[in-house]
Amino acid sequence: MVRSTDWVERTFGRFAWRDHPIKRGMIEILGEWKRHNIISFAPPFELRDARGRRISVIHCHRLLAPALRRVFADLAARRIEHLVNTFDGCFVARHMGWDPRRSLSRHAWGIAVDINARLFPFGSAASQDPRLIAAFARQGFTWGGEWRTPDPMHFEAVDVPQSPRHLDILVDGERVASGTLWDGRAVAPVREIAEALGAAVEARLTEGKIEIHTPGGDC
Repeated sequence: MVRSTDWVERTFGRFAWRDHPIKRGMIEILGEWKRHNIISFAPPFELRDARGRRISVIHCHRLLAPALRRVFADLAARRIEHLVNTFDGCFVARHMGWDPRRSLSRHAWGIAVDINARLFPFGSAASQDPRLIAAFARQGFTWGGEWRTPDPMHFEAVDVPQSPRHLDILVDGERVASGTLWDGRAVAPVREIAEALGAAVEARLTEGKIEIHTPGGDC
């Protein structure tokens, strides 16, 4: 799946640009878009580029940063951060393939990431580790290795998953429990809410059921 340029501009913003006068394939972003949208954050574990140099900060679009942080946190939690042999860039203001005749790369918006570029070059049929691909997919990225012309180093945002938000659950104005709002759905503890309403909860998880017994009902 690849999103249209129209979707990218509606989601991440439109900017004016011109070709770089010296560096072929690079562009210069005009105006205030870069200052308002490109942010930096430190990776949660050690990353190195293709030359072995340590990467202290990652530059990416502000809307992508939470998802990219969650990818790295997921890898660290599963103890598979070693799958990132090299981190080869995110925000790079350039054309696709560094070719001025082609459209702008998604890297120009800071919404694409290149991983292990030397091991998985453009056009290669080699596949990244499925666990790495899955970690990115869970956070709204597509993998370039499945494209008609494979680009297996490339992971690109096609969705912007929301971070979970805290919810206070109130009964008649009194807080009785905490929940979260995730991807438009409220997740809340059934037992705490039911008991605050004077009901009893019977969990029959082996049957895939949770039954709430209201006051005056059949118990």
